[in-house]
Amino acid sequence: MKKLLFAFGIFLIVLGLGLQLFFLRGTKGQALRPNELRSNIAYNDVPTLLIPGWGGNGWTYSKLIKHYQAENIAQKTMTIHVSPTGKVKVKGTVAHKKNALIQLIFDWNYTKDYVPQTKWLKKTITLLHERYYVDKLNIIAHSWGGSAFVHAVADSKILQKQVAYPKVILLGTPIDESFDENISYRQAQKQGSNDENYKQLVKKFKRFAPQSNITFYNLMGAVDGEKTDGSVPNVQSKFLQKLLRPAWSKYYQAVYQGVDHTGLHQNVRVLDTMDKILWNKKTIALKEQ
Repeated sequence: MKKLLFAFGIFLIVLGLGLQLFFLRGTKGQALRPNELRSNIAYNDVPTLLIPGWGGNGWTYSKLIKHYQAENIAQKTMTIHVSPTGKVKVKGTVAHKKNALIQLIFDWNYTKDYVPQTKWLKKTITLLHERYYVDKLNIIAHSWGGSAFVHAVADSKILQKQVAYPKVILLGTPIDESFDENISYRQAQKQGSNDENYKQLVKKFKRFAPQSNITFYNLMGAVDGEKTDGSVPNVQSKFLQKLLRPAWSKYYQAVYQGVDHTGLHQNVRVLDTMDKILWNKKTIALKEQ
């Protein structure tokens, strides 16, 4: 019996390692089809960095990438792996690639908080600028991936001055984790924060000075009419707007009824909104959906 249990334990370990390796694979890129370019899409040179949240991996943005490539809207041209020690490995290029998608994969993304991801993001974006000459970068970030991005840019004057972020899309991103879904955003502001990470952000954003304006799109889910996507209360995400200043930012938000935390990077309604934000020739107005 002991031998059987031991063998079963080994099987589970091997299976777990196999699944982990499988989920670390990047999604296959497909080039834009020149003869099928769409008249409503602006094909430009600004790449978009896809940042996963806690536990996220190559699967996180697989549907998004496949959807945009099938629709001939964008193309995945670069994969970046970051090891647990912070080593950054890049495959592909964004040079001369229109509507390029960069798939970022953290090889071990099961950390107790987003502090490691914050450090890895600073290193990754710096490398994109210095080695690949990326001076403009759009962002799609899910959950703690968005938290890490906000902290990374707030921490670094270099990232603020050397790289522009025209459009930043945050998906179910907690900014102030003091509150649950039982309190409104207005009430939470009056009550005050006890989240030390958020308090640090407030101080950093008082000195925040990006090289050019950033437009933030704060997209949230709502399960069964509740004020949460099932994982992140929307009140936590809404605190993003308190950090921003009209002098260098614009802010839009939308809540998607019936979309849970995972659905924010899978649901076709959200995917369609994001492609309109990033590449549509006409400006769209965000509304709660």
